[in-house]
Amino acid sequence: MDWIKNNYEKFTLLLLAVSLLGVSGYLVWDTHSFLTTFEDIKDNGGHNNNVIPLETKSMDAAKAAVEKGESWNGHKGSLFVSRKYLVKDDKLVDPLDGTSGPLHAPVPNNWFADNGLDILDQDILNEDPDGDGFTNLDEWQGQTDPQNKASHPPYTTKLRLVKFIKQPFRLMFKSRPDADSFQLDTIDVRQPTQILKVGDQIAGTKFKIIGFEEKKFLNPKTDSESDVSELTIQNTESGDKVVLILEKLVDSPDSYALFRYLWDGTEVKVKKDREFSVKPEEDVKYKVIDIQEAEATIENTKTGEKIKVPHLEEPAKK
Repeated sequence: MDWIKNNYEKFTLLLLAVSLLGVSGYLVWDTHSFLTTFEDIKDNGGHNNNVIPLETKSMDAAKAAVEKGESWNGHKGSLFVSRKYLVKDDKLVDPLDGTSGPLHAPVPNNWFADNGLDILDQDILNEDPDGDGFTNLDEWQGQTDPQNKASHPPYTTKLRLVKFIKQPFRLMFKSRPDADSFQLDTIDVRQPTQILKVGDQIAGTKFKIIGFEEKKFLNPKTDSESDVSELTIQNTESGDKVVLILEKLVDSPDSYALFRYLWDGTEVKVKKDREFSVKPEEDVKYKVIDIQEAEATIENTKTGEKIKVPHLEEPAKK
């Protein structure tokens, strides 16, 4: 103890040196322990080189929007194009507010606005903005797009019956000599009367009798009864059938329908039971199956669809 008192400074330095030495030893040991632990982690841990892809949908959408840009079109509610108003009874009238009647009947006003058409054009119903051969009225009736050439009604909607060209049949069912025989006369040339039965061939023709049906008609005004029995004959070559009514002239199968095709302004004469086509779909065939004064009926030979062809309405004379 005396030495420590006499050599206090030396003892302090010695104690400090021992402390520093201890701390240094601890640091060395701790460093070695950390490196060992790190090596163990590095050796035992799995390796994953897969890079998680970034989510780019929002970036792609933003890029597409920038590249597309904005476009402005004149339509109802447009920011830069005013809606069109009419002056009626000294007041402004909005034709698109749903309260005013159609300016171009029967087409509603909003249809023109929805399809980008000028509702104030007086001839708007007859115009063809997409050049497909169909007017705006045709497109409205067909529920198609008047601004899209690929969207239009069927071409047969442009067919009209101009005339029913009748040809009288040359044979007349004249009388019934008895219950099983029938008198047939010609109406165009002098030929002997023929008395025939069901199954007989009609001389000088391609027809034979294939059936008979007795019919009576009661006239409610005169309370009298008429014989309207029917005799059916058939062309042995074509299979065409003709129904002869007692003492009545009937139309020949050689009757024609004269059509006008409004799509290109042409006319075509088609015999009953014969096929024809219309431009530009010339590969589609139609058959005339019935002709009346007011309309004709045609049939799509592929689909079997039956289509009514209305009579042509001539423009009113001014």
